[in-house]
Amino acid sequence: MLERLALIVVMILVAAAVVTVVRRQVRLRIAQLAGQDPGPLWTALGAQPDGRPTLVVFSTPSCVACRTTQEPAVNQLVKRLGSRLRVLHVDISAHPAPARAFNVLTAPSTAVLQPGGRLSDLNHGFVPTARLEQQIKTAAERPASAPSPTPQDRPALEAPARDAHR
Repeated sequence: MLERLALIVVMILVAAAVVTVVRRQVRLRIAQLAGQDPGPLWTALGAQPDGRPTLVVFSTPSCVACRTTQEPAVNQLVKRLGSRLRVLHVDISAHPAPARAFNVLTAPSTAVLQPGGRLSDLNHGFVPTARLEQQIKTAAERPASAPSPTPQDRPALEAPARDAHR
């Protein structure tokens, strides 16, 4: 009996260690993306910064959580912020390049970009409206970074993301 209990405790500790390591790696990767030149992210999206905070919504047609939870949260946010927010929708099954550029492996996922184009926040999984709104407010308050020039002769990696609200 004691051996089983010890085995369970060890398994729980190993699982907790794995979760901690994975979360740390994700945070490090997000920090790397936030600190690098935003040009490749925008090239993958097939768009350019327009001076507004941008919310990139990654989904797939078969994603139930995307339709039932994330999409209504994004729609509420659009109603609140209106034209002060730009929303780009990316179907990662049809256009995998933007998902690769942002290291998105799951749907739904969202990315908040500063008005100047830099990554501010990256969320894997459902995010409620209030949290997205706070992330967008924080992104809008950060100093705008100048977007990197994208060579005109280099085509986008995929079809442009759908700009939902201009």
